[in-house]
Amino acid sequence: MLGEMTVTECDGVRIHTYTAPDEGWRVNTHLIELPTQIVAVDAQYTLRYAREIIDYIRILGKPLTRLYITHYHPDHLLGAAAFAAPLHALAEVKAKIDLVGDRVAAEEHAKHGDIIPERAERPSRIVVPGMEVIENTRFEFLQLRHAETEDALMIGLPDHRVLIAQDLIYNAVHVFIGEQAFDSWGVALKTYRALPYERLLPGHGAPGGPELYDAMAHYLSVARAALSEASGPSDLKQRLIAAFPEFSGRALLDHQMRFLFPARSNDDQHRQPC
Repeated sequence: MLGEMTVTECDGVRIHTYTAPDEGWRVNTHLIELPTQIVAVDAQYTLRYAREIIDYIRILGKPLTRLYITHYHPDHLLGAAAFAAPLHALAEVKAKIDLVGDRVAAEEHAKHGDIIPERAERPSRIVVPGMEVIENTRFEFLQLRHAETEDALMIGLPDHRVLIAQDLIYNAVHVFIGEQAFDSWGVALKTYRALPYERLLPGHGAPGGPELYDAMAHYLSVARAALSEASGPSDLKQRLIAAFPEFSGRALLDHQMRFLFPARSNDDQHRQPC
């Protein structure tokens, strides 16, 4: 297996977290193992890593019944073509995928070829924020607003004190700050920290505990200052690598530059169209 698998066990529920290699932006897919089925959260960036997850599900020996897409970004969406399960998403996320998903897929396919599908899969089931019981397990669906992106889904298992936070939190992986929502993102970190969740499963990097909230807030503070001081894309990238030299996911630093410096000419060999 090219990716890494971490298993979280809390009061009888097992969650298998697949973390892609750096080439796959260290993005996570979480597999919630219930007594007779698997529920998946997010689909990976490339089909190569999505298929590793499908192979792992076969080993678990339970059917995949649902795939939740937390937001429209390519690393969480484009691998969905490998999954034979209905796609579930918030209404706002579905609308965004319907609007721009095929364009995002086509652009990423043009860069990477057949490891990326030419079109994006579309959610067919709408997630309503609130509680739902799936096979005697309570799921809390939370709508995250104006953090990494405008709308995103988080999934809590309140009876097990586990929060699948996805891109509210990264862990030791460079963060996509392309939408620059520093203030509202910081408020969200404080808001969700107050909830009684003890185990956090991030969108990128390894699972952890509440300490990830502080680490994330620190990264955003440093990134905000670096962005305000940087002379351009190369300078910003160098500043963030110097501040967090041990962090993986440097491809995310390249990916965000067109959003952070839209009026600049391409002065960075690493800057990529998105």
